[in-house]
Amino acid sequence: MSVAGARKGNEAEGATLPSLGTEIDLPANNSRASDPANHAASEIDDLTDAPFASSSLDKVALVLLSVQHFSNSWISRSSEFAFPLFFIHLYTNTLLPSSLYGFLTTAIAIVFSGSMGSIVDRFRTRKLDCVRAFVVAQKLAAMISYGLFCLLFYVENLQSDAKNDGRGQDGGARNANVWSLLAAIVIAGCPLILSNVGVSVAVERDWVTTISEGSQARLSRLNAIMRRIDLLTKLLAPLFVSLLTSTAGYPTSCVILLGMSGASAGFELIWIGTVYHRFGALKADEDRLIGEQHEAIELSSPAPIEAVGSETQAAASSRLPKESRTRMSSSQRKLYVWAKSQALDWRTFAIMPIFTSSITIALLYMSALSFDPQFIAYLKSETTYSDAFVAGMRSICVFTGLMGTFYAPFSHRKIGLVRTGTWSLFMLLTPLVLTLIALYIGVGPGKYRPAWNTALLFSGLAISRIGLWSFDLTQLQLVQTALSTHPRRNSLMALQFAMQNAFDLGHYGLTIGWSRPSEFRNAAITSYAFLIVATILYIGVYARRERGHLIHLDRLGLEGLEHLLGGKRRHD
Repeated sequence: MSVAGARKGNEAEGATLPSLGTEIDLPANNSRASDPANHAASEIDDLTDAPFASSSLDKVALVLLSVQHFSNSWISRSSEFAFPLFFIHLYTNTLLPSSLYGFLTTAIAIVFSGSMGSIVDRFRTRKLDCVRAFVVAQKLAAMISYGLFCLLFYVENLQSDAKNDGRGQDGGARNANVWSLLAAIVIAGCPLILSNVGVSVAVERDWVTTISEGSQARLSRLNAIMRRIDLLTKLLAPLFVSLLTSTAGYPTSCVILLGMSGASAGFELIWIGTVYHRFGALKADEDRLIGEQHEAIELSSPAPIEAVGSETQAAASSRLPKESRTRMSSSQRKLYVWAKSQALDWRTFAIMPIFTSSITIALLYMSALSFDPQFIAYLKSETTYSDAFVAGMRSICVFTGLMGTFYAPFSHRKIGLVRTGTWSLFMLLTPLVLTLIALYIGVGPGKYRPAWNTALLFSGLAISRIGLWSFDLTQLQLVQTALSTHPRRNSLMALQFAMQNAFDLGHYGLTIGWSRPSEFRNAAITSYAFLIVATILYIGVYARRERGHLIHLDRLGLEGLEHLLGGKRRHD
């Protein structure tokens, strides 16, 4: 999963944040700090009475958006799967190139994801141009990466020098030429992963929220469709790449994927314009923002709406001492202002109620209990399962994940978002107990596993995907709802990507610490503990604060106990 928050805290600096609505009086033990998302967050839970009445969407426009997202997601998933394969094939006897690429590009995503959201905020009155710019950057970075791989595949001396850990056939010192090409591929991978974040924030967050026009039914449906496409491409794109490499060979596969990236760039640049013009809500939102900008100028307001994305940077620059501004070079000053604005964004994010749910979803990325390379390496090393069998089990997990994307919208209508999140986490945690049992019990000294052990291992993993993807959809909609009218909503949502990437690195740290396949179960039980922490945070902090209670004690005839524990409820 690959592979998504809210914050804006100028309050600490004495600035006044824009209000999104009136505050709700809460019992003393349920009070929350005032912030821009209070009103939106207060209406998140009981959405059965909110705008969840069925609201239709333009079916043709929906198909156009789906095709656009499928194309973009397919190319992205293909490169995610192909690059590690190419590294392993070219740089034999080492996993270092693949590990370096993954670590460094993920680190870049952690640091600069928030900046991608700020760009989307800054160009909210030019939505189409913004997405097209990200698409161009995305495809160019992918094509450059494939082009560098082609050099390694087709230049004979480079291919031979890359073998044996980049030391060549003789096994001497590392060859500078092939490691320089590796560095170039990593450099090209940085804008690739950042543009992926940019497209995701712009289309899956900003556009989807705008198109929903405040309708929770529309928002739930749009999110579910986008996630189903993500899951399908996550399954099918690697199968397609595997088919290419096994039939056409690695060099030809690289050329084909390079051509597909170029073709998709031309297609998406044209197609996204069709999508934009079909959804009138996007142009209407731009017109509204431009109108507010002109009104703000006429009233001599501090900043026009389009400049909201740079408000924190201006504030940070103004707080820089005059003598320091004089001494600093232009680049130093820009770096200082950027770092200060990011710190302000994080501070804002941290004081918002929705932040707890963002921590919860990020903690799920610590899990080693998924079909990632480490788990597959464990299966290949410690069991007799064939490649076809492992691929089949992975497909079943994708299918059950798709079931989660159908369950989530249904549950949203029936019991609301917050309660759906609670039940989804239980649906994630409970089946994984079966998988943990299979990792510790019935494991003999050899590779043979009894049928019951196999059934527990994979059934637990498959069933848990329903809860995982249901919670993913639910938390996404919680964030979108809480930030729907926030002027820097995309900057804040993008920080959730940074958190998820940070915990994803932590997940790799677990498998690095327990690197032997026989030690995988230690990483699995540790990551399960993180899932428990995530569940406690969500239910005990976020859901408790949003709903005012954990369970309906009054329905159990325990009104007195409920009064002692927390007073009146906010929602039913």
